[in-house]
Amino acid sequence: MAPTETYEQRVAATRKRFIEGMPERLQAVADALRETDGADPRETKARKVHRMLHDLAGNAAMLEYAEIEDRLRKGLRVAEDADESSAPLSTDDIRIIETALADARSAAEKI
Repeated sequence: MAPTETYEQRVAATRKRFIEGMPERLQAVADALRETDGADPRETKARKVHRMLHDLAGNAAMLEYAEIEDRLRKGLRVAEDADESSAPLSTDDIRIIETALADARSAAEKI
């Protein structure tokens, strides 16, 4: 960080890094959806996807990317419900989350 860099410039750089990293982070969630439940003995697939979507949606909100946040939250709600009820993600849940990921990717590409 250059000493003459303003707060606004630092925020702009953070926002840019977030958008540039979106494809990789969205792919990581998509990959987690394809894992078999029990692939990670420390957390269920629903919990992992819930955590990943929560982080992404929270970062989008903090960086004031409301459209991306809204699209991610559609999938987040499904993952959160499954996680909190200790239920596996159903085929419909996965479809909803995949749609939310695609919608978020589309929104990020327009920025």
